[in-house]
Amino acid sequence: MRLGVYGLCAALAAGSGLAATDQFLRSQSLRSEAADAAKTGDYAKAEAALTEALRLRPSHPGILLALASAEAHVGDGEDAMTHLQQYATMGLVARIADRPEFLPLALKPRFIGAKVQIERNAEPKGAPVKAFALGDGAALFEGLAVDGARAYASSVRERRIVRIEGGVASSFVAPGANGLFSAFGLAIDKPRGLLWVASTAGALTPDLAPGERGAAGVFAFDLETGAPKAKALLGADVKAVLGDIAVAADGTVYASDSANAAIWRLKPGAAALERVFDDPRFVSPQGLAVTPDQRFLIVADYAMGLFAIDPDAGKMITLSAPSAITLLGIDGIGFADDGTLIATQNGIAPERVVAITLDEDVTAVRRMRVIAANAPLHDGITLAAAAGPFVYYIANAPWARFDEAGHDTGSGPFGEAIVAKVAIGP
Repeated sequence: MRLGVYGLCAALAAGSGLAATDQFLRSQSLRSEAADAAKTGDYAKAEAALTEALRLRPSHPGILLALASAEAHVGDGEDAMTHLQQYATMGLVARIADRPEFLPLALKPRFIGAKVQIERNAEPKGAPVKAFALGDGAALFEGLAVDGARAYASSVRERRIVRIEGGVASSFVAPGANGLFSAFGLAIDKPRGLLWVASTAGALTPDLAPGERGAAGVFAFDLETGAPKAKALLGADVKAVLGDIAVAADGTVYASDSANAAIWRLKPGAAALERVFDDPRFVSPQGLAVTPDQRFLIVADYAMGLFAIDPDAGKMITLSAPSAITLLGIDGIGFADDGTLIATQNGIAPERVVAITLDEDVTAVRRMRVIAANAPLHDGITLAAAAGPFVYYIANAPWARFDEAGHDTGSGPFGEAIVAKVAIGP
């Protein structure tokens, strides 16, 4: 789910996740202080504030870049180049060559190296191709699931699900079927023949009944026929934003709630969702994935990185990562057949699809590899699904056209919604 419309603002407004919110808000406050100081030319103050902000949120790309700028302004060229190099090795892009504060560094080998790497980061990575089209992009397709030769995609603005067979998309779950709201993340429960969807009644949901705005839930449909099979709802008073979903081998369903900074669970046979994980480190939980051995639930928090939850013990750890890796801005996650964690990162530049290798104990990220970035097809990557040696993902969801109130701020017709396909690679 794109954070700009539903996620972070709602999470902060909800006021939950207090410790993480304090950490997050303190770092944001320091960034604001630094920006104000820079406007008045007090770059020493800006540098001090940003140094503390980076301590609170290590490897944050925006803080790194701003800190490098402040350091260059006060003459700390070596520190500035160190932070620019770290930014470059993350695979990110930015304009630095023509910024006046960096001109004194222009002939330094370390600066040249960082500049060249940043320029290379703007080059195409991987070889994604168009797998199939979903139809008019006005539907705002978000979630994707793959089941053998079939695929399923969810629509936010049309409250429906389509099925793709033989490369052709057709209606599978009709708009609003069984009370379905805007449809977001999808997950397949193959043993029980179900397609699960996370659904929220929000600013982009059409035709809501009085009092429905703010409601959310998980819905199950027959994987073959699309017939309604189950649902569990949260009332509008909960103000939940359920954006992604995962299913464990035993049929347990998990859904992420970015508004309440929590994870909800629906046990097999249960009729109601239970709020099970609202750890104070959460700010805006998004993508979910159960590890292949079923031991952990991996959660991607858009603002804080990756977490691993042990559902049996009720414990959660933050996954550490090398300083050259940023885990921020991750939207969707899922495991490939070989155990690689696939993720879509749309909160950074460039937006990209990455393959993440976790350590054996699921305590840290060992490496990250970009498998698709800077492709002509990319214009709003959302969620993905791994199938065999490939990753399929929605490549051009027009979230940028909509403001927080759900109004279309764009002009002209919507383009065709595209699902891209790229090899995971070795």
